[in-house]
Amino acid sequence: MSIYAKLSQARVKLQKENLKKTGNNRSFKYFELKDFLPRVNEIFDELKMCAVVRYSSELATLTVYNCEKDESIEFTSPMVQKALPSGTEIQNLGAIQTYQRRYLYLTALEIVEDDLVDSIPPEKAEQKKQESQKHYNKSTPPSTSSIPANPSQADQKTVIEKLKDGLRECKDKQELEQRYAKQLPWLEQNHSELIDEYNSFYDECLFNLNM
Repeated sequence: MSIYAKLSQARVKLQKENLKKTGNNRSFKYFELKDFLPRVNEIFDELKMCAVVRYSSELATLTVYNCEKDESIEFTSPMVQKALPSGTEIQNLGAIQTYQRRYLYLTALEIVEDDLVDSIPPEKAEQKKQESQKHYNKSTPPSTSSIPANPSQADQKTVIEKLKDGLRECKDKQELEQRYAKQLPWLEQNHSELIDEYNSFYDECLFNLNM
């Protein structure tokens, strides 16, 4: 079977799966890699296929190989070099590569997401932005005081999920940055071991708001 026939079969198999979106921004939900990649790997293994992702300064490339013949298909995406304000250089690189992987697989497997740009009329988008800012100006971000600093009172998962929930509630970039600036000092003081995970999630939220 050719690589094209195998890829077509893989797409059909994946479409029959009841994939759930776990990525959640205030205005939309989206697929994270963990939502589909484990099943994609299983399907590729069944069909004797293998996918390899490579990065250069110009392109991110997903190559799908036929393990039974010398055949392959390539999918590419231009690399984005924009730095994120919260992370170190390696954290920025990780965030960019994670996004590139996600979009390359969405393209290769034809995984359908909502057409976010076309689904919101310009006047509605502007209205939502104004309402969001108005709401934020009248309220204060959720306090971190409800999160116990003592590890014996709350495990790390509880702490990081509460902080992530605070970021998820943000409706625009300004609100997100202000929430981040409020939460980070508390995290540095009480749970410094969670900073890398928190920064990565903040970067992900910031990317989504910039889409």
